[in-house]
Amino acid sequence: MSLKKGKIKNNSQLCILIAIFFGFFVLMSVLMPGTFLRLGTMQSMMVQLPEFGIYALAMMFAMILGGIDLSIVSIGNLSSIIASQFMLRYMIANAGGTENLRVVVQGICIALAVGALCGIFNGVSVAVVGIPPMLATLASMSIFNGISTVLTKGASLQGLPEEYALIGKSTLFGIIPIIIVIFLLAACIAYVIQKRTKLGMKMFLVGSNARAAQFSGINNHFVIITAYLLSGVLSSLAGIIMTSRSMSAKMDYGLIYQLQAILAVVLGGVSPKGGIGSVGGVVMAVLSLQVLSTGLNILNLASTSYVKNLIWGLFLVVVLLMNYYADTKKRKGKI
Repeated sequence: MSLKKGKIKNNSQLCILIAIFFGFFVLMSVLMPGTFLRLGTMQSMMVQLPEFGIYALAMMFAMILGGIDLSIVSIGNLSSIIASQFMLRYMIANAGGTENLRVVVQGICIALAVGALCGIFNGVSVAVVGIPPMLATLASMSIFNGISTVLTKGASLQGLPEEYALIGKSTLFGIIPIIIVIFLLAACIAYVIQKRTKLGMKMFLVGSNARAAQFSGINNHFVIITAYLLSGVLSSLAGIIMTSRSMSAKMDYGLIYQLQAILAVVLGGVSPKGGIGSVGGVVMAVLSLQVLSTGLNILNLASTSYVKNLIWGLFLVVVLLMNYYADTKKRKGKI
């Protein structure tokens, strides 16, 4: 598919997603007027959304190439575990003020570096070794989970510096959580990379037709490795937010985000075949799913993670079937 046609499809998909978001919002407002529209509910959504949203952005970079990254949550957990162990080792016990702030900043940098290395590992596995993305990232997910389990012995890391909680619990003007600002900044950076750089254009070209991209002089290996590197860094950022909120780190945190991220990316208009998608679509899909998730929780229709997994799984199947039907109809129209 040409980039021009992909752009038209992205714009139409974005309009549909905006309509879906407002539809969900109005529906929940009508069903729960005294609960859903409360300031506390809005703040709760803004707190829950960022880590899920950033994982979705990480998944987007892999799927734009026509691949997938099943290790995003594992990367987030591993990077936050290594950062947490560093902070626990070098923090000053019972320190007041901001004496541990330097240790926290160093820990965050370590987490981002670990995420980048994990992303490079995935990228090399896919681009250089030639392993299919699903198998490569499924294997790396097991590897990263295994390393996390060895490092923590399956236990949760507690007692992190109080300064670390500033990320997950600080607010602007006492209302807007800092982490929602971090998510929006990450989305803006992802948008600039995707739409305003040569690298972003090359990602779409590789996703549309890797062989044609290579014949046109594009270094496919570099593009794929860089995309997975970005996915790894974003995953580690989501892990940082997750651990700063709970002030603990464990190898099995946020497992439900894997399915939700795939759902958000597909619903957001990113083609599993690659070459089509936009940051705006993914962000609107994340907002829509968060509104739906909050409404289900308030209505007590998703009281356990198992029920949530069932709902998201069914939703993903429906979205994939709708996309398949739309693509089939277009192909028949061209005949």
